[in-house]
Amino acid sequence: LRDVYKRQLMIYELRELTFTEAALKDAFRWYQVAPNQKDLPHGVIASVKPQPGGGVVVMLQQAGASKMREVAFPSARVLMVLLYFCRKQKIPIPRESEKTLSADEAGVILTIGYQFRSTGPGAQV
Repeated sequence: LRDVYKRQLMIYELRELTFTEAALKDAFRWYQVAPNQKDLPHGVIASVKPQPGGGVVVMLQQAGASKMREVAFPSARVLMVLLYFCRKQKIPIPRESEKTLSADEAGVILTIGYQFRSTGPGAQV
């Protein structure tokens, strides 16, 4: 990805945000109380386990239930949850940026790429 932008006349910002299990739990707690969401039932979030490709599995203990409930989220939905969480935490994410998710032993990684156009003196934009 970086090589493509090195060949063009522009500035490219690349950031990585790593969401640990504790941060993922906070993110899904915010999502759990978001208006009109229907993916994640109410209950105590016991764990959030990253999956290959950026998806996660949320383990949930609901009131009165004897077993934990497992709720799987694909990477596209996880991205939405993390962007919502970033907005709540006042972490700036440019709307026009490229966003990708991956997972490793540390948690879920949100990679953000943003392209700035550059001009020189007297150049027309």
